[in-house]
Amino acid sequence: MDYKFNAIFKSNNNEIEMNKNTDIKIIDIEGIEASSYTINTISSEQDGAIVTSTKIEPREITVTGDIEKNENETTNRDKLIRFFNPKTTGEFYIVRNNIERKIQYRVSSLDFTTNKLYEYIQFTLVLESTEDPYFEDAKNRGNNLTLISPQFTFPLVIMQDRKKIMGYKVYKPYMPLVNDGDKETGLEIVITASRGQMKNIKLTLNDNEYIKVNQTLNQWDVLTINTNPRKKSVTLNGTNIINEIDRNSTFFSIGIGKSILKYECEDGATNIDINVKFYRKFLGV
Repeated sequence: MDYKFNAIFKSNNNEIEMNKNTDIKIIDIEGIEASSYTINTISSEQDGAIVTSTKIEPREITVTGDIEKNENETTNRDKLIRFFNPKTTGEFYIVRNNIERKIQYRVSSLDFTTNKLYEYIQFTLVLESTEDPYFEDAKNRGNNLTLISPQFTFPLVIMQDRKKIMGYKVYKPYMPLVNDGDKETGLEIVITASRGQMKNIKLTLNDNEYIKVNQTLNQWDVLTINTNPRKKSVTLNGTNIINEIDRNSTFFSIGIGKSILKYECEDGATNIDINVKFYRKFLGV
């Protein structure tokens, strides 16, 4: 099997792709394996020490590449300089064989070298991921709590004088969530009042932690709850309503393994659609 590696950098609605077929190629990359970590200890009267905490350090990724020498060489060099602006942030997507992951980044430096006049222009790009050094899924791993169940198969026969139900909504008050990544992760829960009014939704994780929003949704209102660190929020149609949550609510995360998310409403439970999004976190690619 051929080794597959593809890199896409996205920032401000623009993107640059690098693989073996593009003019801008990656020839070496460091820092996409497990990040450095620090083990904090205190002294002990017995042999060894007592571990108090373990910290994953900020990640530094170094990309070495070259620009193919053709009629687009100057344009591609200028494109790199403009794209990797140290004042902007971005997302770095990596496809490595069958693994597809992404990470948030800031640009630390971009340098160019040309050893000989007629050789490729080589560049070294240094990225930093300081706030969250983990890679995560490139695509959402969640699902919908309400689903369409198909009611026909092929070959399909429909009698001319009879109607046929093509599908129907299935309402499940719970959803299994499987996190087989390397770390717990938060959720983004989007609740849409598609069929009418809904009052005071409560979402419970593993019959333990919960978040309850004391708010009535009218038809087509959208309530979004984000429990991810540094992104915690509760909005209604884009407006902050975090003060409307129950005082005992927690912005829970799903741990490694299987979790069960349940929901209930004081009224209108069948009037809503719930879309749950989460991205597994990994130490490397």
